[in-house]
Amino acid sequence: MESIRLLIDEALPGVRNMAVDEALMRSAGAAGVVTLRLYGWEPGCLSFGRNQEARGAYDADAAADRGIDVLRRPTGGRSVYHHRELTYSVTAPVGSWGSLRETYRRINRALATGLRELGVSASCVEDAPENTGRRRPTPRAPRPTPRACFRDPLPGEVTVEGRKLIGSAQWRDGGAFLQHGSILLADEQHVIEALRKGDALSTTQESGAVSLADVLDETPSEARLSCALVHGFEREFGFDVSPGSLTADELNEAEARMPRFADPAWTWRR
Repeated sequence: MESIRLLIDEALPGVRNMAVDEALMRSAGAAGVVTLRLYGWEPGCLSFGRNQEARGAYDADAAADRGIDVLRRPTGGRSVYHHRELTYSVTAPVGSWGSLRETYRRINRALATGLRELGVSASCVEDAPENTGRRRPTPRAPRPTPRACFRDPLPGEVTVEGRKLIGSAQWRDGGAFLQHGSILLADEQHVIEALRKGDALSTTQESGAVSLADVLDETPSEARLSCALVHGFEREFGFDVSPGSLTADELNEAEARMPRFADPAWTWRR
């Protein structure tokens, strides 16, 4: 590995975003390509984790009435509402940066480093204080219920004063991994509860999340945020992050994967 390829995409529909991320993962497994991708979502989209229970818990008609897409991610975790955010994805061969846990932590450290460049007091949740002489067992990730992703900061995740700023998930398959996550520009995660069946359509319920709008006097532009994140990755991994583009094979692979993410049988399989 001599560099990390950087892709910065315009806001795209969720189905397209997930198909591209999965295509990049396949490229990492087949050709060893390491990619950092930064992108947005349009229209807004509610996404479920790969194995999350969603069928019967969310109101698809209410989402459609609001112009909100609904899909299931290839990665694990729980519900996220994607709208006023910048999403990152990292795809690389398995073992590039250590174990799953080590890779997860290093990517999140890179993100936190970039955010601190903007004046955000970002840090990563630790398993236990380092001076105890004995580490507590790492808490298990919550069972993937309909509960929202941003309510529970987990070990390794990026927080500000104990509140989750970035929700991330990683999936490994075919000799490669995909890790992606949402960096909130503004907190709209209350939409998740509004789309739950049986819940009042609230727009004020606390989500447990924190956004860049909450912690900075001025929300950075996506270009400025992207630049800071690139610097964070360069510092953490010691490689240049160089602009690139999708190959023809990756574009074709993404097109071939879009129908699965658009299929209600996949979205509502659990």
